[in-house]
Amino acid sequence: MEQLGFDLGSAPAPKVEPSFNSAQDFSTTLSHWMGTQKGAAKLFAHPIETPVGTMVAVCDATHLHLLEFADRRELPKELRKLGGALGTIATGQTQITRNLHDQLGAYFATSLSNFSIPMVLHGTDFTKSVWTALLKLPFGTTTSYADLSIALGNPTATRAVARANGANQIAILIPCHRVIGADGSLTGYAGGLWRKRALLELERQP
Repeated sequence: MEQLGFDLGSAPAPKVEPSFNSAQDFSTTLSHWMGTQKGAAKLFAHPIETPVGTMVAVCDATHLHLLEFADRRELPKELRKLGGALGTIATGQTQITRNLHDQLGAYFATSLSNFSIPMVLHGTDFTKSVWTALLKLPFGTTTSYADLSIALGNPTATRAVARANGANQIAILIPCHRVIGADGSLTGYAGGLWRKRALLELERQP
């Protein structure tokens, strides 16, 4: 599987290796995660190798529904929930998947700062409002959970905003990695702090 290019540079990170040895390995793993499914496939899952690890994209013919790091503990649960709501998830690609691969490649090559992949957000009205606010954060910038709460018109909702940020299911494109602590610390990131640091360093490159 082709890996998209980017030098992690000074960002300390574990050795990054593919999560799946082959397309068949991914298919077997997906079947294990999903269990028994009925009906024709509605969504298609495909692994994308990146400099910060394997990601799993779930798309239909028109939209991206999920983009997560393959080693995220909650991924199997998220996939089953998505499949339960929308229908069978099978291995495969759509044109949206291929466009996503190309745009992620450009992002990691530091030649793209704004994605144009159509997405469907799956969550409560509140979590979707947080994710929509995240989409407005400019490339190369950061904000705090407190400031994000204020921007949403609910300054006392810092903890709820942090939970919604952590529940983001479309990594990188919805830039939850751009939210840091009020004191400038990186704080939590579901994909791992080393990934958050790497992504922020990438976006600060001239």
